[in-house]
Amino acid sequence: MKPLIISLLFIINIAPGQDVYLRLTDYGGGKINLIVQTFTAQGSASTLNEMERNNMVIEHVLKNDLEYSLYFEIIADTVNVGPDNTQGVVLNANAEGNNLTVQLEDFETREKISERIYEIEKDLRKTAHTISDDIVNILTGEQGIASTKIVFSYKTENGKEIGMVDYDGYNFTRITNNRNFNLFPAYAPDGGRILFSTYSDDRLSIYLYDFSEKQIEAVSSFQGLNFAPCWAPDGSKICMSLSKDGNAELYLLDLQTKKMHRLTNNSAIDTSPSFSPNSREIAFVSDRSGNPQVYVMDTHGGNVRRLTFHGNYNTSPSWSPRGDIITYVSREKDNSQQVYVTDPTDFSPVRLTYLGNNEEPAWSPDGLHIVFSSNRTGSYELYTMNWDGSRLRKLTRGIIANAPDWSPPGGKPNQ
Repeated sequence: MKPLIISLLFIINIAPGQDVYLRLTDYGGGKINLIVQTFTAQGSASTLNEMERNNMVIEHVLKNDLEYSLYFEIIADTVNVGPDNTQGVVLNANAEGNNLTVQLEDFETREKISERIYEIEKDLRKTAHTISDDIVNILTGEQGIASTKIVFSYKTENGKEIGMVDYDGYNFTRITNNRNFNLFPAYAPDGGRILFSTYSDDRLSIYLYDFSEKQIEAVSSFQGLNFAPCWAPDGSKICMSLSKDGNAELYLLDLQTKKMHRLTNNSAIDTSPSFSPNSREIAFVSDRSGNPQVYVMDTHGGNVRRLTFHGNYNTSPSWSPRGDIITYVSREKDNSQQVYVTDPTDFSPVRLTYLGNNEEPAWSPDGLHIVFSSNRTGSYELYTMNWDGSRLRKLTRGIIANAPDWSPPGGKPNQ
């Protein structure tokens, strides 16, 4: 794989109101020293204990969010900053009443970078996630992912339902409850809708669920299989696999005009589409060479090229929001399924997982993390890892889950 280089621009003399303290233009190991001072509180004796308890929860979640973002090196106190490295940001927070004032200042110059007041919500984790995302944006210019959600399909006594958790695995929410088989959920770019497939009558159809309206409508219900939907980055079109004309082929549907364009036309099975972030290409799986492999074509169905050549069974491509990496699943010689990443223009596979079977990877909206399903502990559950395979984190516990998809920044509208 080509080297992944980080470009850092430190602003030494920070003017009040400066929006961006550190600009990251790619991956890498450079991080901002972020000194998180112990949160303080002001109030009456009757409320101070509760305020301090709330502070502890918010501070704990906030530190986890910011450390997980990969942009920061969390430091407990200013005394822990080495004498040879005076660059960094100090975070101070003070609770008073139902408000939390959060201030960022440059460690060396003591100049204020920003100050914001937050209402402390009953859901303390939500408050912490909001603050975290703001800090990421203020200091890096990037959008934080702490408020994002992960949607997935999970096993029930009667089939499979669609569920959702916060990006860190908390706050499980059931979305469907139709006692059917609900599969392949896919978040819309606006975060307010998802596509998924479910069995109805004699076919597998694609439906659209709107979080704010709490309504489900059919999108594609042709005879046969309607499955594996994915959204174009602007949300105007979807690509999906349909077997209405015999074998599974890929089709592009304009959601406004309802016009559909067939993209593939051969005797092979074509499925699992994934748009490039610039909307110019689609990665997909086809067995036209004999076994499933990952291919790339333009959004009109032309200029088809094979991407994967390592292994004889490669599936589940997912294009990074940054556009520079595709993750996919490859079957090893021991028949295990493992997650890989590769450059979409110059095939150079790098293996990320090694234990158990690891399937159906999907990217975080910042392109720095991957969610996937794995049976490494016996049953399939959801995990996340960094883009390079490091820092594994288990999201679900006791839920047999698969087919995860990560929401865009901001998560979803309140249900």
